[in-house]
Amino acid sequence: MAKKGKIIGGIIIGLVAVGAAVGAISAFSNMKGATPPDPQTQLATVQRIEYNEDKNILSWENVNGADSYNVSVNDKVESVNETYYTVDVDPTITDYTVQIQACDSTGTYLSSEWSQPFEITLTKQESLVSAVNEFAKNITGQSYKLKNVVSMHAEDSHLFTTATYEYMGKDYILTYDTDCGETITSLEEALKTQDVNKVTYTDSENAAKNYDTASSFLARSEYSEQIQELADQQYDLSFVTSQAYEITSDTLGIKGILKAKNDYETKYYSVDVSMYVGQFNNEQYKYTNAVVDAQLGGMIEESFVELTGDFKEYAQQLDEMQKSNNISNDLGMSY
Repeated sequence: MAKKGKIIGGIIIGLVAVGAAVGAISAFSNMKGATPPDPQTQLATVQRIEYNEDKNILSWENVNGADSYNVSVNDKVESVNETYYTVDVDPTITDYTVQIQACDSTGTYLSSEWSQPFEITLTKQESLVSAVNEFAKNITGQSYKLKNVVSMHAEDSHLFTTATYEYMGKDYILTYDTDCGETITSLEEALKTQDVNKVTYTDSENAAKNYDTASSFLARSEYSEQIQELADQQYDLSFVTSQAYEITSDTLGIKGILKAKNDYETKYYSVDVSMYVGQFNNEQYKYTNAVVDAQLGGMIEESFVELTGDFKEYAQQLDEMQKSNNISNDLGMSY
C-alpha cells in the first residue's frame, strides 16, 4: 500500500491572490464570532514490526493516540486492541506479508497510513519436521519401516525418539535413547550432527495397539500429578500424537505429545506413562474401554517433559498438520 504524493505548481500571483482571499474569509469569520475547526491530526505510521517464530507472535511499537490496530496478513484484515497479534499459521503457506494501521475509535485522530510491508517466511519448521522424519527413519536401519513419529525430547545429553514402525506386517513402537555426548540445547543442531550409523542407543520394542487410549486417559478421574496441575490451571488437554501399547497383560503404556492450552498460552509436553488396568485388560476388550471400565491402579511416570525451543516448534508443526485435512504426512494421530 504505497503512499501517493502530489506535485503542486502555480503562478506566484495566483498564490498571493488565494492567500488574500483566505485571509479575508478568516477576518469575516472572526467578525461573526465563529472559530474554524482545527483539522484532524493523522496518527503516526506503525514502526518496529517484529515476529517471534517460537511464540508465533507479531508485535510492533505503540502509536500515541491509537486505541486499536488493523492487521493485514496476506490481505486478510483483523482489528486488535493490543500491540501484538497471534498469526494464524496455515501449514500449506510459508510466506506471509504483513501491514499494520493505527486507528482511533474516538474520532480525535485520523487513521495512520499502512505500514511498510513486513515479510515473514516460515522455513525452519518445515526443515525441522523433515529432519525429525529422516532421523527416525534412518536410526533403525533397513529392518523397520517408519509409520509415524510419536514424540521426541531431550534430557541433558540424551535425545529420546519414539516412533511407530512396521516390521514383518506388524506395527511396533520403538524408543531410542541417543547419547549425544553433550547437553542438547537445540533439536535442529542435534539432528544435524548425529551420524545414525554411530549412534549409541537402547530401544524397547512393544506391540502397538490401534486404539486411541490416550484421549480416554485424559478423561479419567485419576490424573497423574503433572496433568492434575495443568487441569487446575484451566488448561484444556489433548494429544497431538499418541500411541498405546501393551507392557504386560494388565498394564498399558501411552507415549505421545500432549498439548495444554488456555486463554493465554499453549504448551507442549512429551509424555510416556503407564498404568495398571487390572485383569480385564485382554484382547476381547478395546483398550479404550479397558482404561475407562477396569479397576485403576497406580500411575508410573517415566517421562513428562515440557518441550521448548526447537522441540516446541516441532510439536507445534505437528499440531498444525493435524488441523489440515488435505496434507499427507507421517506424523498423524494414531487410532
